Amino acid sequence: MPDSSSAPRPRAAHGVITPWMIYLMYTKVTLVGFGGTMFWVRRSLVDDLKWITEAEFAEYFALGQLIPGGANLFNMALLIGHRFAGVRGAFAAGAGFVSVPFFVMVAMALLYLNFGAQALVHKALTGMFAVVVGMMLANAWKMGSGLPHRWRPWAFCLVTFAGVGALRFPLVWMMLALGPLAVGLAWRDIAAARRTAAAALANKS
Repeated sequence: MPDSSSAPRPRAAHGVITPWMIYLMYTKVTLVGFGGTMFWVRRSLVDDLKWITEAEFAEYFALGQLIPGGANLFNMALLIGHRFAGVRGAFAAGAGFVSVPFFVMVAMALLYLNFGAQALVHKALTGMFAVVVGMMLANAWKMGSGLPHRWRPWAFCLVTFAGVGALRFPLVWMMLALGPLAVGLAWRDIAAARRTAAAALANKS
């Protein structure tokens, strides 16, 4: 089995992505991530740095959701860090997510305990809710553009939305019901594509 530490790492637009670059990116994102970190993570990875594509972001986000634990963006950070810089990259991504932002969160919590009851602060937080909803919708629109232009992925999206959002089914049951079906259909498509490619190659020879 080849040594993964000696394997070439994926490159960014301006060279190899190092653990230090990953640490700085996630530290910056978590420090400026007002209104939800996910919007800024996607914008940094896909739009600004162009380390991954829209479809890859959606795939990593889905994997982060499936891994046990509530911090799905943290799970996703570890996966992306490991992809570009191995174990050191995963540690760098995790450190960037929690090191400096931890102290900022503590300071903000202390400020909220002292001033959160004031009417001005309450109105500001209420107004911020609309901004957060808008950012989530923008993120969903961008991620949707990375889905394959076929009816099946969108059908799974609509069924999941209806089951969890409208009918209030537990998310874990929806994942257990739809996840294996979606994976099975995807594997069937991959196998069919490989058979078609093999047949085309055989005809040429």
